[in-house]
Amino acid sequence: MSPAALATKKIRKFRLHARPSAVLRNLKILLDNAQDTPELANDIETEAKAAQSLLDSAALYATVTHGAAPAVLDAFWAPAPGEPAPVALTVFAVTIGSGLETELAGALSRGETFRGRVLTALGEELADQAATFVERLVGEEAQADACELLDRRSVADDATHRAVLDSLDAGRVGIGQDPAGHRFPRFTRVGVIPWGPPSKKKK
Repeated sequence: MSPAALATKKIRKFRLHARPSAVLRNLKILLDNAQDTPELANDIETEAKAAQSLLDSAALYATVTHGAAPAVLDAFWAPAPGEPAPVALTVFAVTIGSGLETELAGALSRGETFRGRVLTALGEELADQAATFVERLVGEEAQADACELLDRRSVADDATHRAVLDSLDAGRVGIGQDPAGHRFPRFTRVGVIPWGPPSKKKK
């Protein structure tokens, strides 16, 4: 799939705010005994504030209808259980940049394991918020066409992931995938947002 395959919208430098409760939830996954204490809440708040200067947010997304969609998206046209068949698909890639990842690497190199876990939990939440930001914009576009968004889907396999990044020309905002299949920057999200059919309004 060539980079010119899709007409893509690009947004840079949008603001992101991590939800402390979500960061804590991520941290509990990383740490067996993470307790919701005032000290931990303060650590999360401190790191979240400091992270703002490290962010370099970027988003790319494009919406296609069935006839104009590249073949790599064929599997996403199948309806999910309990949902109608999509009438359009939005593919997207978002990142918070590499600044927080660099800070994380520095913390780990100094043996700051706990801080590294906090930064990891924070980065994952900020990446999720970046994806939510795009989904909100796409939702407004869908609403203008009397459509509703269906559940967002992740791109799991490496080949599709790479093809989506190529179709969005994601390298222009620093998003890519190495030969081993690892995406970069680390805190990046790539996915597909299906559009449901137009609502039937009662007369």
